[in-house]
Amino acid sequence: MIYGVQYVVEEMNILTTVFLGEANAKVWIPNSVLANKLIQNFYRSPEMGDGFEFVVHASTPAEKIATLKENIGK
Repeated sequence: MIYGVQYVVEEMNILTTVFLGEANAKVWIPNSVLANKLIQNFYRSPEMGDGFEFVVHASTPAEKIATLKENIGK
């Protein structure tokens, strides 16, 4: 909901987001405008995660690897 009007996000772009409004009317709203609006989200995607692969040179000291592992959790 954006200011009391319910929309469904159809497409997200770099500069605009396309919503489906009443009677399936498409509404293009600039993301710069959305940044200043109160938006209520009634549905959230299931929990998601990201994976990262680190490549560490064989000559990297074990202390630096330990520090990296410690800082990843922060």
